Amino acid sequence: MSFQELSSRERGTKDSIIALDKIKVEICIFVFDIMFANGEQLLHLPLRQRRKYLKDLFGDGKGGYFEYATEMTVESDDDCADNEATLARMNSFLDDALRSSCEGIMVKSLDIDAGYTPSKRTDAWLKVKRDYVEGLSDSLDLVPIGAWYGNGRKAGWYSPFLMGCYNPDTEEFQSVCRVMSGFSDSFYIEMKEFFSGDKIFNKKPHYYRTAEVADMWFSPEVVWEIRGADFTVSPVHHAAIGSVHPSRGISVRFPRFIRCLSDRKPEECSTSADIADMFRAQTRKMDVNVEH
Repeated sequence: MSFQELSSRERGTKDSIIALDKIKVEICIFVFDIMFANGEQLLHLPLRQRRKYLKDLFGDGKGGYFEYATEMTVESDDDCADNEATLARMNSFLDDALRSSCEGIMVKSLDIDAGYTPSKRTDAWLKVKRDYVEGLSDSLDLVPIGAWYGNGRKAGWYSPFLMGCYNPDTEEFQSVCRVMSGFSDSFYIEMKEFFSGDKIFNKKPHYYRTAEVADMWFSPEVVWEIRGADFTVSPVHHAAIGSVHPSRGISVRFPRFIRCLSDRKPEECSTSADIADMFRAQTRKMDVNVEH
């Protein structure tokens, strides 16, 4: 399912509950680590021991409801960088993850410096994503057409931004994705100052096509290069709507800001036809008929 469909799943809060018959989107829990169990903190244990703790607690799990995250292990005897067999296994593991519509894989230390460090990035955990790997990236030139007010550390700034492509046949800007990754704090400040005054519309223009409801709408002013993992059909974003699915548009998964394109006019950004062609050409093929 697309992220938009998964995120529509009803959920309870501390003050309310959701009846089982009201849940229309079924999900599966994929467990990948454990931090605390039976009154004991496990953060200091290496990952190999934490994995064993998980299996001892939960056994084989239950398919479709409670499963363990798919994993592969490289032991110290096989971990040299020029071991072709190990590299082949790792590349195959990454390819399988991408074909399964995952964002990528996490590479983790198993025994040495392999404790669990919450809310902190370390060299013991490394992300490998589709758009980090040469030859697997799709780059688009998109226009920021709207935004939401930021929360938490980004309060007072705009985050995320709503990005659009251009359809020259209908003269519409069609939404492609929200983007909130790749920006520096100084860029957030700059954009808050830039998108102000007459660059903010009172309401969504008729030539903006999207099912998103942004906090504010911008006039089309600039073009940004956006790179993502791959394309998916979307019930919310209307880029190239009707081209690959009768009622859905195309969106980019895991988009990230790369740079501003100061030499491009908004009407010179990626077109809806460009995005439809890239969707059809992507390595990971999608049966759009599955997503009703």
